[in-house]
This record gives sequence, C-alpha cells and structure tokens, in this order.
Amino acid sequence: MIKTLIYVVTPLTALIFGAGCDDSNKPPVSAPQERSQIVAAKAGDSAASQPTAAEVLPAVASSAPKPPRALCAGQMSAAGRTVAKKPVSQAVAAGEAPLPDALPLGGGYTWVNFWAAWCKPCKEEIPRLMRFQQELGKVSPGFKVSFVSLDDDERQLGAFLAEQASPGLRRTWWLKEGKEREEWLKAAGLESDPDLPFHLLFDPKGKLRCVVKGAVEDADLASLKQLVTQ
Repeated sequence: MIKTLIYVVTPLTALIFGAGCDDSNKPPVSAPQERSQIVAAKAGDSAASQPTAAEVLPAVASSAPKPPRALCAGQMSAAGRTVAKKPVSQAVAAGEAPLPDALPLGGGYTWVNFWAAWCKPCKEEIPRLMRFQQELGKVSPGFKVSFVSLDDDERQLGAFLAEQASPGLRRTWWLKEGKEREEWLKAAGLESDPDLPFHLLFDPKGKLRCVVKGAVEDADLASLKQLVTQ
C-alpha cells in the first residue's frame, strides 16, 4: 500500500516542482547596470527637466540713449520779461579785475547761471558752461555766460574762487542773502529760495525768455546753440 502511494505521489510531486522551476515563460532579466550608467541616466533626466536660462530669466530690453532735452521748450514764444538793471554785489579773487556793477544784459544772448560754492552739481557744471561760452561765442555774436552766486557764507565763496586756476571762475556776481537777493529774484519772477543750480536765458534785447532748472549736460550744447542762433 505504501509502495503504491509513493508511486502515485512521486510523479505528482515532480510535476508540481517541475512547473515551479520552468523559466521558459518568464521575461528575460536584464543585466545589472553599472553605477556610472545609472548616474548618467539620472543626470540626463535631471537636465531634461531643468528650465533653460532663457525660460527662467526675463528678457532685458535694450536701453537706447535718451535724446537730448529741448531747453526752454514752450517758453521762447512768450513776450519775455524785462528785468531792470541795478547794481549787484560781486566776489572777486585776489589779482582779478572787478566786474561791472550790474549784469550785462542785452547786446547778445546772455545765459545766467545761479550757483553756490556748497552746491556740488553747480561746481561740476561751471567748466562746462565756460566751454559753452567759447563755442557759442563763435556762432552767436555777443553771446556770454554770467555767473551769479547765491552763497550765504562769504568765506566759503571766497575760498572757492581763490582755489580756481586761471582761466577758471575767479570772479562772480553775488546776490547776498536778504533784500538784495529777494528783490532781484522777485523782479525776474522767481521764488526767493530756489533750488540750485538753475539758469536764465536773456535775449539780445535784455528780456528774460526762459528758465532752466537743474544742471546742464554736454548734450545740451546743441539745444542751446539752436536757441541763440535763431
């Protein structure tokens, strides 16, 4: 009886175990990848998922240079204001000849620059204005630049003038603080305590034609040339 059981069970057992070990229906197992291959594959996937610089950074618009401003825009068409000539104080470095008592308005275009020794942009534009006078005097007969100080401290003003080498600014008209300054600025239609620097343009008849606020730049020469040659 036992022999019969063994005979029956043995083939069945072989059949069961034989089916479990049969690999004919299994998909082929790929060979293991090297570490360098795995790292390279991951790096490739990471690079593909990363946005490019063009996608991340916003486009930067190219900034074209600004065109020169039009000095006195909209002001020259007015009739102009007459400013009575009256004596004005002055400050002159040692060894320099004194200035006329009053600002020389008329006889040509006059560009009047208001400045102060404590004003950095004022001092920076002084050499530029002196060059303007040389250039524009060649094309506009009688053109001149006049400097008027609005300093409160006489010692600071005097020290600045003394430090300038010839042919720098070594003498200037000077509207002293108080009645002299207030009356002159009022006659020109200006506030009593204006921001510096600022400029006035008088025509050949001595009439005030425009007010320019802020420092001038080299690019303003062309605009000013057009004004004084029209």
